[in-house]
Amino acid sequence: MQCALCGTGMIEFLDLGSQPLANKYPTADQFHSEDFFPLKVFFCPACKNVQLGTIISRERMFEDYYYLSSVNPGLVRHFEALAENLKDARFVVDIGSNDGILLKPLKERSVKTLGVEPSINVSKIANDQGLETLTSFFNADAVRQIVEKHGKPDVVVASSIFTHLEDPHTFIKDVKNVMTDDGSFIIEVEYIGNIIKNVQFERFYLDRIFYYSLSSLDSLFRSHGMYLADVEHIEPHGGSLRVTVKKGSGSTSPRVTALLSEEMATLSADRLATFGRTVADSTTAFRDALVTYKREGKRVAGYGSPARVATITNFGKIGPELVAFIVDDSPLKQGRFSPGLHIPIVPASHLDVHKPDVLVVFAHEYFDDIKKKTGGGYTYLFPIPPREVV
Repeated sequence: MQCALCGTGMIEFLDLGSQPLANKYPTADQFHSEDFFPLKVFFCPACKNVQLGTIISRERMFEDYYYLSSVNPGLVRHFEALAENLKDARFVVDIGSNDGILLKPLKERSVKTLGVEPSINVSKIANDQGLETLTSFFNADAVRQIVEKHGKPDVVVASSIFTHLEDPHTFIKDVKNVMTDDGSFIIEVEYIGNIIKNVQFERFYLDRIFYYSLSSLDSLFRSHGMYLADVEHIEPHGGSLRVTVKKGSGSTSPRVTALLSEEMATLSADRLATFGRTVADSTTAFRDALVTYKREGKRVAGYGSPARVATITNFGKIGPELVAFIVDDSPLKQGRFSPGLHIPIVPASHLDVHKPDVLVVFAHEYFDDIKKKTGGGYTYLFPIPPREVV
């Protein structure tokens, strides 16, 4: 297999078996039509890119979507802070704007904004709130519409969608065409360094094709006549990078230089092979913990059904016999089931009648918010590696 970024031969380091589409939450009458695909993960020793071996059509993946950003208080705070940083921008285009989570605080700061969102159901939510959103994938036609109707933005944001792209090379060309020559392209990507360090294998799923290092981003953007101006570590999605990219060539911040040097020393095929072995051990330990609770007569449920639930449960063969239900605050997921193993997804009010002894915190980076919502009256379990928290 060749690296989609630089063309070098890649090395397989993880096989997560057969997996469903992680953001397609089926109803009971859709179980029979659910599709499964191989989920193998590869490493490029040249540019340090990590990518999946299977690519599913982006149209199939995102035109009908069940992820709403604004139901997550932690993400709301994150984008409020980003909007404050961008309050002096002239015009911001947010690609993959979801339900308007960044558009709203920018509009409140009187910043001209436009969202671009391919999911028909989700973009409608934003437009219904008066947050102007173009229902489209970001492509050459969308660029034409934006420039003709609104002019060129001085800031383009792509938060947590750059990893989804089937063709990042064409996407970058379109970004260069849409933004001003002195503009900034701000991307937020899940960071492969954190995935490895914290054994977050559940963040590999078919929605996201690429898992970037800063080295791979540096190589990619240089090939398009752009440079990394700055980088910072941010909290969302288990630890991500926010990277500011500009046209042409220029000086990079000390943070960029430092992280590139760190990756040169630490990000290698040998380290990823070790990570692969740790994944299997951690998943076995999580399943064993659930089996022990069941043997002790304890009732187990989950809180939070992000896409990564599908990866954990399908790889670990964990179904409703071990996790009775999962609470999720998104109304789009409630009344449906987790992909593949079909654990029921319910609103928080379900806990009033069906109180478990143990809550598996699948969205563990938002544990403080979840604990506050649930009143702290449970044994809380982080899944990978399994550990009880208070």
